[in-house]
Amino acid sequence: MQQLFLMDPLEGVAPATDTTFALMRAAAARGHRIFFARAETLSLWGGTAHVSAREVLLPPEGHPGPHFEWRGEAEVRQVEDFPVVWIRTDPPFDEAYLEATWILDRVDRRRTLLMNDPTGIRGANEKLYALNFSELCPPTLVTSDRAHLRRFVEEHGEAVLKPLAGYAGGGILFANAKMRGLSALIEVATPGGARTEAQAYLPEAARGDKRIILLNGEPLGAVLRVHGEGEERNNLHLGGSAQKTTLDDDDRRIIRAIAPRLREDGLRFVGVDVIGGKLTEINVTSPTGILEIEALDGPGARSRVIQWTEENAPV
Repeated sequence: MQQLFLMDPLEGVAPATDTTFALMRAAAARGHRIFFARAETLSLWGGTAHVSAREVLLPPEGHPGPHFEWRGEAEVRQVEDFPVVWIRTDPPFDEAYLEATWILDRVDRRRTLLMNDPTGIRGANEKLYALNFSELCPPTLVTSDRAHLRRFVEEHGEAVLKPLAGYAGGGILFANAKMRGLSALIEVATPGGARTEAQAYLPEAARGDKRIILLNGEPLGAVLRVHGEGEERNNLHLGGSAQKTTLDDDDRRIIRAIAPRLREDGLRFVGVDVIGGKLTEINVTSPTGILEIEALDGPGARSRVIQWTEENAPV
């Protein structure tokens, strides 16, 4: 089977830590032909989505040479030529990303399995989508009104302020009702009148947050992300560490609640963030964590993902 990966340049990939590259390797190991493309090469010919794709060869892990080789030249092909298409371009979710989802909307789902579905991605802002299940979330306010934000912080004592278009921990601020410069911090969080999301700070965050990877609404595994010294954000690329964890009753309750909506929206490979039994984010663009799960729980998660695509790709 041919599997196409829409992603950032392969030359910049860190093969030991990149989730997309790990999925590519797993697909190659199961005998699939792997193709690479940049999202900006997507185009519409009439009403048909096309892309400039190039086959790539992936040596086994631990190979001393380059982490990939090209096979042949890039060719413009219909996206529907590929039974499985992975949409794994990293955020920001900007105008170019939006345009790519519009083009991919034209792909016939009877011919191609899209991971994740572009319509679902477009409708699932990673901060706001969780509020479809607001009863599972910590107290949350989304606004550009600075007075409302200040009252929210004062009401809850501490809050986390997140830019709606932020990703990978960027732009996150921590506000305390008793801090000096609270008004200035809120101004930073709302540049030019931009909206921000404020969530009541959960004390359990001091012990880390749990990243749960879901495959078609079912848990594939989980990892506890714990921030490093001098940092409050738990993101691994910001110095956080990955620690072994298990799913508890609260986690399973959250998964049961959100799984039907994820399936309905075509969000098949998803990263869910949980702190203290509360849902904080649902990541759908290019969620990570599968390598950390395998490092702590043993191999197999990647292979199960690719096996699922084999079983669910259109015949």
